[in-house]
Amino acid sequence: MNYRAVALFGPTGVGKTALSLKLAEKNNAEIISVDSMQVYRYMDIGTAKILPNEQNGIVHHLIDVVNPDEPFTAGDFKRFSENKIIDIAKRGKTPFLVGGTGFYFSTLINGIVDIPKIDDNLRERLRKLLSKRGKQWIFRMLELVDYDLSLRLNENDSQRVLRGLEVFFGTNRKLSDFYNDKRNNLDNVSYLKIALNISRDELYDRINQRVDSMVQSGLENEVRKLLDMGYTRDDWGMKGIGYVEFIDYFEGKCSFSEAVDKIKQNSRHYAKRQLTWFRKMSDVYWFSPNDESEIISLVNSFLS
Repeated sequence: MNYRAVALFGPTGVGKTALSLKLAEKNNAEIISVDSMQVYRYMDIGTAKILPNEQNGIVHHLIDVVNPDEPFTAGDFKRFSENKIIDIAKRGKTPFLVGGTGFYFSTLINGIVDIPKIDDNLRERLRKLLSKRGKQWIFRMLELVDYDLSLRLNENDSQRVLRGLEVFFGTNRKLSDFYNDKRNNLDNVSYLKIALNISRDELYDRINQRVDSMVQSGLENEVRKLLDMGYTRDDWGMKGIGYVEFIDYFEGKCSFSEAVDKIKQNSRHYAKRQLTWFRKMSDVYWFSPNDESEIISLVNSFLS
């Protein structure tokens, strides 16, 4: 049996959440979050997580599933989402995939491949290099050997940056090339891919306002609470934008205002990388969030 799913994506702050709720209500849908940070518990403000009282009765999946010190990979996302898509469809509902993590979308829609085991000694040498040279230097190395992968990451995400380097030096092949290979993919699901975008100036203004709202809502206290719980900057979830900058502030590496400015800057850079990634995807319908009637018509046509 063939199933259909709607994928709605776009850069941070563009308005995906509000539109997804309207579309889900009209199409008897359940939403699968496609966000590499919203999977983490206790991280609500900095991830712009939709809270239960904001979900309008729409069932949401893949929110609050692991602790900040637990890894959650693209493979984990793919396995969960494939099972959930079939489950939702078999119950007579529409699976909606909504978020901004382009790598997750690609992994789900295009499939993944098996990557050869990497020698532990190589991994350890790269970790020592990170300790000696720093995360910025390591990220620049990744840009040189696997630029496509570097577009998907930020330099604070040292674990994934190291993963890209160890695959390159351990296999003589870029990790982004492995990701582009199409294997291990569901062949009975069709996806309608809808991307949202607005002018750069408007997007950046929205991002800046969003960060200000996060700060006013207590982002500083959220990060402090996570540290008090025993989580550190080395944990998987704590590498996200908004968290690492406040950790720097707590450690005296920058002022409060500098931390907030850095969050805005890193968020804008992330949005730019997201758009670069989404523009590489094929068969995508691009809209402004204001094109609501056109999007609804397209979704209705696809699902009928």
